[in-house]
Amino acid sequence: MAKTELIDSHVSVKQCTRAQYVWLQITVKRMHPEHKIKPFKIPLKHPLIDPRVTPVCLITKDPQREYKDLLESHKIKFISRVVGITKLKGKFKSYEARRMLLKENGMFLADERVIPLLPGLLGKKWFDAKKQPIPVCLTRKDLKGELERAIESSYMHQNRGTCTSVKIGLLSHTPEKILDNMKISFPAIVKNIKGNWDNIQSLHIKTNSSISLPIWTCELGDATGGRWDGMVQSKDASEESKLDEDPASNDTDMDLEEHVPEVPVSKSKSKGTKKPLNEVVVKSVTPKEVKQKRSTEGAEKKKAKIAKGGPVKSAKSALIGKKPGRP
Repeated sequence: MAKTELIDSHVSVKQCTRAQYVWLQITVKRMHPEHKIKPFKIPLKHPLIDPRVTPVCLITKDPQREYKDLLESHKIKFISRVVGITKLKGKFKSYEARRMLLKENGMFLADERVIPLLPGLLGKKWFDAKKQPIPVCLTRKDLKGELERAIESSYMHQNRGTCTSVKIGLLSHTPEKILDNMKISFPAIVKNIKGNWDNIQSLHIKTNSSISLPIWTCELGDATGGRWDGMVQSKDASEESKLDEDPASNDTDMDLEEHVPEVPVSKSKSKGTKKPLNEVVVKSVTPKEVKQKRSTEGAEKKKAKIAKGGPVKSAKSALIGKKPGRP
């Protein structure tokens, strides 16, 4: 085994040359109504994966041996490993085995006929690592071209949120190569967004660990193509905005009398006609006034007891000290 080359006897050269991805973040104005398992293929001029360096795993239907022989018949040498559904359920059933499979391969391709089964078999780690299996058609005559195009492309996974990220380059790429990829990928990305440019709010570029740098943003007004273009304001919101704009209307509404329905008076109490409830005027009382009223009533009760010859004993206190049998 070749000895690992180190910089200053500490830092691995191989580790330094491992590239991070450059991401394009697309923010839309309106969310997508549904989540799709099958991603959209985004063409690139300069591929992100080199199968001569990065292992590529292919997940197939059963029997697994049939598809290994199919790759050999088409002289396909850039697929590192073939895994059937049965082996995925058996050999790679444990968490540790699936984790090692994920770590050992840089990209996963899968027969499009088994794509719906994979989220439950692989687990969320594949999605967290952004290594969702890419669907390919293994029944095409030009199988080699189908697999090569899948490896050379990037992919956009549509979600229900307003932000989507797409890989468009590597840190090892020159700025010119990243720009070439952006020129080719933009039309395909916009085409697969509902509403196209009218629904795109902003575009940002970032790496795995950097902040997002804006490269384009729409106008913030309600003109054609603006942030609020096509947004319908609700009736309640429009009424509230009118009230906020005209503060005098609030004072006018407070002065208007509220319509109160008439309620018939009970016959047992009175034989009079129906009286409207708005004849009774209820005066609002503040907590301070209630406290003053209670203290005044308490003082009046004390004066009444003193006038009668002292406080009246309660029934319980009168019974205390009585001997049993005495009246």
